[in-house]
Amino acid sequence: MDTQLADLLREIEDTSHQHGEPPRIARESGQFLNILLKAMGARNILEVGTADGYATLWLADAAAANDGLVTTIEHDVWRIEIARGMFERSPHRDRIKLVQGNALELLSVLEGPFDFVLLDAEKSEALRYFQLLFERVRSGALICCDKALSKASQLADYLTYVHERPGLESVLAPIGEGLELTYKTP
Repeated sequence: MDTQLADLLREIEDTSHQHGEPPRIARESGQFLNILLKAMGARNILEVGTADGYATLWLADAAAANDGLVTTIEHDVWRIEIARGMFERSPHRDRIKLVQGNALELLSVLEGPFDFVLLDAEKSEALRYFQLLFERVRSGALICCDKALSKASQLADYLTYVHERPGLESVLAPIGEGLELTYKTP
């Protein structure tokens, strides 16, 4: 990993810690996804829920390794400004497309197919996000939902759906706050 990016990630972690907040995704989750995306050659990556851009930077590093792009959606204007500032300082700023708006409205019009999707926005809407973007995800792609352990009660419908729907293989990885990894079978 580029030292400029590593320093930026540490800065976000330190700032979050000083304010008594964990980064929006656990560091080990970011590292895991970064390695996974590099290994699978993911090029067209979607993130639903940008927040401060911490996870986006991990995804963008993998996108850069694969000559790809991360599209990230955020509704909150204040969070967008914070994330935009982080992205401008990243060596991978040209690998990030930040889209402002409501994910429930945008998911049906985004251009795919996506190789990987990270769902890290409103947990109560995770199943709706999944259903809206499913046709825009290629066969063999992964859809990941963060906080599948720490927010399991809010994700109950989503977790039941991805485990029971034909054409999907889903597993909970106990990394960070829990990553539910769902594979769209060919």
